[in-house]
Amino acid sequence: MPIKAVNFVNMTILFTLCSFMSMANPPVTSDEKKLETIQIRGFHDSAIKTLQDKRDSQSIIEAISAQDIGKFPDKNVAEALQRITGISLSRAQGEGERVGVRGTTPEQNRTFLNGQAIASADWWISTQPNRGFNYTLLPADLVSSLEVYKTPQADHNEGSLGGSVNIKTQRPLHTERNHFVANAQIQYNDLSGEFDPQLAAFYNWTNPDKNFGALITFTRNQRSLRRDGLESWGWHEQNFQQNTDGTLTASDDNTADIKNIWTPGGGGSAIFQQQRILTSATANFEYQPNLDWNIQLNTLYSVLNADNSNQNFLWQPSSVFARGGHISDARISDNTLTYARYSQVPEQNAQNLPFSTAMEAIWRESEINTSSVHLIVSQQAHLWQNQYQIGFTKGGGGSKQDHTSQFSANTAFSVNTTERKNIIANYDVSPLDAQAWQLTEARNDSQDSNDQELYLQGDFERAVDHSIISAIKVGAKYRDHQRDFIRYRSFNGAFDGIAQQLDWTLADYPASFPHGFLSDIGDQYTLRNYSFANISSLSKDFQTIDFIKQQEKASRFDIQERTTAGYVKLMLDGDDYRANLGVRLVNTRQDAGAYKRIGSPVEQQESFAWQQHNKNYVDILPSANISIDLNENLIARISAARVMSRPQYNHLMPSTNYNVTQAQGQGGNPDLDPYRANQFDLSVEWYFNDAALLSVALFNKDVESFVEFKRTIEQHEGIEMTIDRPINGSGGTIRGVEIGYQQELIYGFGLITNYTFVDGDRTDSTSARDDYVPGTSKHTINLTSYYENDWLSSRLAYNYRTHFATGVGETMMDDFGQLDGSVTFKISDSLDFVIEAINLTDEITYLYERNEYAPTGIYQNGRRFYVGVRYSH
Repeated sequence: MPIKAVNFVNMTILFTLCSFMSMANPPVTSDEKKLETIQIRGFHDSAIKTLQDKRDSQSIIEAISAQDIGKFPDKNVAEALQRITGISLSRAQGEGERVGVRGTTPEQNRTFLNGQAIASADWWISTQPNRGFNYTLLPADLVSSLEVYKTPQADHNEGSLGGSVNIKTQRPLHTERNHFVANAQIQYNDLSGEFDPQLAAFYNWTNPDKNFGALITFTRNQRSLRRDGLESWGWHEQNFQQNTDGTLTASDDNTADIKNIWTPGGGGSAIFQQQRILTSATANFEYQPNLDWNIQLNTLYSVLNADNSNQNFLWQPSSVFARGGHISDARISDNTLTYARYSQVPEQNAQNLPFSTAMEAIWRESEINTSSVHLIVSQQAHLWQNQYQIGFTKGGGGSKQDHTSQFSANTAFSVNTTERKNIIANYDVSPLDAQAWQLTEARNDSQDSNDQELYLQGDFERAVDHSIISAIKVGAKYRDHQRDFIRYRSFNGAFDGIAQQLDWTLADYPASFPHGFLSDIGDQYTLRNYSFANISSLSKDFQTIDFIKQQEKASRFDIQERTTAGYVKLMLDGDDYRANLGVRLVNTRQDAGAYKRIGSPVEQQESFAWQQHNKNYVDILPSANISIDLNENLIARISAARVMSRPQYNHLMPSTNYNVTQAQGQGGNPDLDPYRANQFDLSVEWYFNDAALLSVALFNKDVESFVEFKRTIEQHEGIEMTIDRPINGSGGTIRGVEIGYQQELIYGFGLITNYTFVDGDRTDSTSARDDYVPGTSKHTINLTSYYENDWLSSRLAYNYRTHFATGVGETMMDDFGQLDGSVTFKISDSLDFVIEAINLTDEITYLYERNEYAPTGIYQNGRRFYVGVRYSH
């Protein structure tokens, strides 16, 4: 595709400004130049040096150090990142899982380990591969510092719309010799009622000549979690035909009496339980044979065992509609079906299949992992500083066994969603009558994915003796990234197959119901007790079933991205400013392969054919950053850049999946262009005391196009069908302001707080309606109070974000705030006693689709408490 010229007037303005302000100055030393991060420690001992580092930086970059992470009750990298201005945290099962930067979604931002890619994976069976990193794989203990680059430079990796995260590990020759640290804690979850051990160790060794070192970290954390919830899914616009008796029957006819009512497809009361065991290790080696050469080898391996179970007592309107059933006593608010009684018509269901609703018991054997090997060779050659890098990262896994059993009954039921944060379901056949619920489906599915990248990089920087330019840097990078996804489904366990032959009922697998289910969700009419299944007994009997499995070709894909990038960057210095100007040129070659549906039925492997699609595109990414000393304590920063972020993997599949009977389906689009944006940033920082700072930053991102889903008529198998397919839709803007404040107030008491306001504005090109920008919370607040003296260190931290669109359909995540705390007592110079608490206020997670009459998830995850010791020598 031809290169499109980019008009970037801001770059020229900044360059002219730098030239105008410049005075003849000698080039700065390499030690002065390499300090380009903001280390927001916020505690008096480190704040003075940290704020000096921030004053010397050339970009708008935020970070948090290992010292700070150790003082907060944060258990993985994402939870540590939530303390940083402009970061929005997404949680899953009560644990921080992904982060967005400045109002963008996690998949629109990239995560790096020591400046390079790190592979990711997901264990949930229905999860589509995500470009956002799954931080549950990385414990906070292995981190030296976390950096968030909000404004890019030419030598930074591309691929982030909001900002990029760089996780830095310790370097052996820059760490105290024979330094040893060990953490041992016990965790208690007040919802699961379980105690779990948490262990972490760190050791650094260097030889007597101090030119070779080895640093090892090891972490093993266990967590027994439980999530109580009310769920609904499958919300869609449904037409209804009104019958003579006043009941309503679902209809696909455009001439139906009642049209386009927002209607649920199913839901239930669900208990999710999981045993997580995270084992992580790093081994970093560093060798410096002389002053001119330095060699580093960084390795990581992390594996998360995530076996889990889910028991959900379902209500299933879609099953009633599919069998000719009807609804009565319908109530509609805001064009949403908020109450209905669902009944099946026996004469229209000749087989009398007990499918109208069910209790679903699922158990999974899940595991994901990530690993990386990264070699860095640095060379000092007279005026040149050169660096060569090569590395490989690989992640993968999923659910290797995903067992499902459904016990069903023919029963009328009603569903009421009129109350906020509540779903009330009532059944004519009692959920406690286990004998009445018969096995109607048995499945054994699996899912696996692979994410890997090989990269080669060279960077070359030369000091320049010039009145304006202090150094010039050039470099190139090649990366070969592959992502594939495969899922297997069993197809012989339906009621007319294995399930009917087994003739099991829920009464055959009795188990005691968990205590306190939904105690803080819903009311006295919410379904809080039902026949619970013994998973161990079910699992044992499932081993005797001969499941026939086949590949789910509709979701299979393999995508390869080969990118070649080159850049040039100028560093400028004057008496009262520092700046860098540059441009990065990136060529992306994309090869997308997937199975395309070519026939029916979907169960036959011959109904699909593998096809490949190739795409090539080029991005020119200029950037400029300048820091200006307005006076001794006041600094202004200006940045302008063009950025890009590639689309989701599953959106790039060259495939189409459809239902012949319903004449509708979904497809991918391998011709999708990346998200592209021009951004401008301005910040002012006031250092009004030795360990105090007040900062304000403004940012604006003009995004050329967001991914939307367009519904068109396509012909498949000679039939005209309605197909939803992702397209590059209308653009929009993401703009906002960040305010940060930190200060020790008096005698060890201090405050760290930040506030981010983000306004996302766009109009959907297909419907012409205003649309939320996914990932954008209008308000995000972090408030931390601390106290420190010689023997005590305490933190009380509150994180809050307002509602936002998740990017999945029309689902919205409601406002959420969480209070965490920690207290550390110094017993001796080497030993600390630690108490920590997460989610002290036991907050409820609430999701809904389109409006609050359509809840999709109301979840309670409980509080977590930690007690332990930290030894350092």
